[in-house]
Amino acid sequence: MKITGSLLESGGIKNEIARDLIALGGLPFYLLVIARTTVGSYPVFLSRVLIALVVVFILSRLIKNTNLHIARALILVVFTSMFYEALPFTVFAFIVWGAMVYSLTYLKISWREIAMGITFGIISTALGYFLTIFIVPS
Repeated sequence: MKITGSLLESGGIKNEIARDLIALGGLPFYLLVIARTTVGSYPVFLSRVLIALVVVFILSRLIKNTNLHIARALILVVFTSMFYEALPFTVFAFIVWGAMVYSLTYLKISWREIAMGITFGIISTALGYFLTIFIVPS
């Protein structure tokens, strides 16, 4: 079967792109970023993303029906933007994240689930940032 044929049958190229964008907030991608972080000496960044991951996991156990992809993606967007300190990267990362939000709505994920995911992302990012101050000496 041709790739184009399968795309047409499974909902089209728009659905495929939307799912690909959402995958950037997937756990495998998040773990890939963590693995890359362990290669160098980046204890602050590593601490932030690990703490945020634990927080988002705990929150997901307390409150169900939350989009964790958008939460994890927000965490990575914020912390990688802080790490690189480059405005073009930050703008691009937030545009991609915004496209993820749009993709979730395009795929008919409820606004409540998306909003809770964004809220989880904000809380996890804040806790990851502030708890790292006490864990990793600067």
